[in-house]
Amino acid sequence: MDILVVDDDALSLRLLIALVEKLGHHPISATDGLSAWELYRKHDCRVVISDWNMPGLDGIELLTRIRSLPGLGYTYFIMLTSRSDREDVTAGMAAGADDLLIKPVSRDDLDARLNVARRIVSLQQEVSQRNQELSAVNERMRQDLQAAVRVQEALLPVHLPRIAGLEFAWLYRPCDQLGGDTLNLYRLDEHHLGFYVLDVSGHGVSSALLAVQVSRFLSPLIAAGALPKRAIEQVPGYRLAAPLEVVRELNELFPMSDAAMQYFTIIYGHYHIPSHTIHLASAGHPGPIVTHRDIPATVYDLSSNPIGFFPNDSAQFAEASIAIAPGDRIHFISDGVVETMSETREILGLERLASLLTTVAGEPVAVAQEHLVEALTRWRGATPPTDDVSIVTIERRG
Repeated sequence: MDILVVDDDALSLRLLIALVEKLGHHPISATDGLSAWELYRKHDCRVVISDWNMPGLDGIELLTRIRSLPGLGYTYFIMLTSRSDREDVTAGMAAGADDLLIKPVSRDDLDARLNVARRIVSLQQEVSQRNQELSAVNERMRQDLQAAVRVQEALLPVHLPRIAGLEFAWLYRPCDQLGGDTLNLYRLDEHHLGFYVLDVSGHGVSSALLAVQVSRFLSPLIAAGALPKRAIEQVPGYRLAAPLEVVRELNELFPMSDAAMQYFTIIYGHYHIPSHTIHLASAGHPGPIVTHRDIPATVYDLSSNPIGFFPNDSAQFAEASIAIAPGDRIHFISDGVVETMSETREILGLERLASLLTTVAGEPVAVAQEHLVEALTRWRGATPPTDDVSIVTIERRG
């Protein structure tokens, strides 16, 4: 072990060097604090034995410089002194010395101190190595998390449909970096739009991965595994699966296992453009809210079971058909909106939510969604969000 030995007294320095060599270590010597500081910066000395009183740069000042130098591993510092007063010992330890030795130094005392130094330096190096490994793992996890976020964001709508007389908006605010909600709104064919809002239990990577997996089954493309459109031989070459049919197939595909204990709620449906009628199915998801031009909002109760709770022969799912009149807006929301908690532990609830949506009904759809989120923030107060917020809104202008 390389040991930096510092003493301005030539005889004391020679004796220290001899002791260090006899104990099986390699001494690097300096006769004053400044030269010791230069040697310390050139050599990887994890142990320093330094006299206290030296001209120029004394032991305390050398110790202070060593402790303030960033980027190096831990250095075990033994201070040599002829002082034995308790106050002097306390001052040395307070300055950052690991140990103090009273001159003249005996071989046994030095050997004991260096054995302690070797163990502590070894432990510090092991801790440093573990920290580096942990930092590398954390960085890989951070990169993986960012990749998962990008995958999840790629499943959200990029370009909303352009249809005369209709306006669309969506909003997604995860409470964590990686949420368990997802949503989409897309064109199924010339007469139908498809939409869904999905809420996986929990948050984090496992919930997000399940949300991504389910979203792939809800692709509007005619592809293997996709549920909304099924290839057939007759013209036009496909049929649209009814919303309840899609929900039941999801229930078969994603049963809740004892190991994962994960489930999800979903509202999935079609908007028939010529008749402005919505056909939808719900599995444990909050029902939609329709705000009207001249009458109070309509809140739909679609009480049902989440996906994965029960097999299809006993699961209860809800379906509904809703006519959208000119001036109506229909809002599909996640329970993170409905169950927003105030500082007094009071849930917002569907009725208050309907009132908030009515208040912002005169604003453009996207603006109204942002103002709704601001109202949710005011309702929460200092309470942090505990669930993702997802909203899909369809407005029939006129």
